[in-house]
Amino acid sequence: MLTVHIISDSIGNTAKDVVDAALVQFSYGKADFKVLKNSNVCTIEKIDCIMSNVNDGDVIVQTLVDSTLAEYVKKKGLEKNIKVIDLLSEMLNTFEDKLGIKSEGNPGLNRKMGTEYFKRVDALEFAVKYDDGKDINGLKEADIVILGVSRTSKTPLSLYLANRNIKVMNVPIVQDLILPEQIYEVKRKIIGLTNSVEQLNKLREERLKTLGVDGNTDYTDEIQIFEELEYALEIMGKIGCPIIDVQNKAIEETAELIIGIMRERGLEV
Repeated sequence: MLTVHIISDSIGNTAKDVVDAALVQFSYGKADFKVLKNSNVCTIEKIDCIMSNVNDGDVIVQTLVDSTLAEYVKKKGLEKNIKVIDLLSEMLNTFEDKLGIKSEGNPGLNRKMGTEYFKRVDALEFAVKYDDGKDINGLKEADIVILGVSRTSKTPLSLYLANRNIKVMNVPIVQDLILPEQIYEVKRKIIGLTNSVEQLNKLREERLKTLGVDGNTDYTDEIQIFEELEYALEIMGKIGCPIIDVQNKAIEETAELIIGIMRERGLEV
């Protein structure tokens, strides 16, 4: 039987995948093997413990970022006449030479990057699910709740912040439509958005054009827009939330203002 000992300073899944990919070529009754995964190996003492269980004829596959530990495993392998396959050292050395910089030497970065990716996906899915007040059940889970009348950049902001791993729910303020009472329970997370009558009129007319709708409607009427904004400011005043005027501001600029306000309030975003 061939026993493969995986030694990793992280979980060891990368090495396990590579070993499995190789061993599957011998898995149809042609060979007998066992794979032992040793995760979070960060000390010489732990390496010594692993090496005490390595027998003649076994193979070691290591993915140790720490060069000192990697060299120690190779040294112990030579002493016991054990083959050591190092999946990272040669690659790291080559990349350092080509890039002209030292590697981070930080175990588990790949896993951390994966975690960040899934957090971002989760935040994006959250933004889509709770866009435009479709479902108020996201209020407590949301990191930030954005309020504003139509075309104040609520959705683009929600998606931009989601790319920063922030869960954002946006809720439209519609004239004479009462907001759910639950809004007042999360007022520390609420940011209000406003804009000028002129810019909203222009944005709404452009929106209707893309939909193939005649622009002469209440939706684009300046008096109607003024009343909507006044109503929205009244609601935001009752809630007591910060209000950002998005007129002539890029999405990135408004997003940074929102993040700054949240951090000033002691909320982690």
